[in-house]
Amino acid sequence: MKTFLRFLGNLATVIIAFVLYTLLQLGYAQKKVNLLFAVILAVLTVAVIYWMYWIYKRELKQENDWFFNAKPHWDVKRIIISVAAFFTLVIFQIAYVRLFGGNTISKNQEELDAIRKVASPMFNVLLVIVAPICEEFIFRALFFNTFFPVENVFNKWVGIVVSGFIFAYGHDPMFSKFIYLYWVMGMILAWTYVTTKDIRYSILTHMLNNILSIL
Repeated sequence: MKTFLRFLGNLATVIIAFVLYTLLQLGYAQKKVNLLFAVILAVLTVAVIYWMYWIYKRELKQENDWFFNAKPHWDVKRIIISVAAFFTLVIFQIAYVRLFGGNTISKNQEELDAIRKVASPMFNVLLVIVAPICEEFIFRALFFNTFFPVENVFNKWVGIVVSGFIFAYGHDPMFSKFIYLYWVMGMILAWTYVTTKDIRYSILTHMLNNILSIL
């Protein structure tokens, strides 16, 4: 019973985190932003991200069979894994678009490009910093704590596949030909997380990837 109640609590946390992230996205997509709005949005962003991190750490104190978030947080080997995952993402995206994309881009990328043309420069902050942090907490950190809290080979690979699919659906709910692109991207990010056992590395990989999208 205790385990089931913990699951429900963790699931509710994932849903709340996603709603808060969605609200932040609406704020960053505004066409005109004055100084007061920018300050308020920045404060709210820090508050939401801190809340996600605090909840994540609290969940790990209750149950952490994977030994996620163990110190030291930074080392050369895991940085290499993160950067290698980034290059894998880039290579796969280029290959997929050339083989299956034709001369088109995904609906998600099309919408992002359209918003960037009219939104304030703060939208780039969302793409490069806020989105990678929030999405990694939601689709990787909180996701594994909720659905795959026990470390074993089955949970690792099923968790990677399912996490990747949910990530893909969030970026392509219409199930276009690009759903597989986002699915593999999500799996690579999930693999980075469970391999390094530290959410910072999948965030780093995600940030590097999103920087390319605005160049």
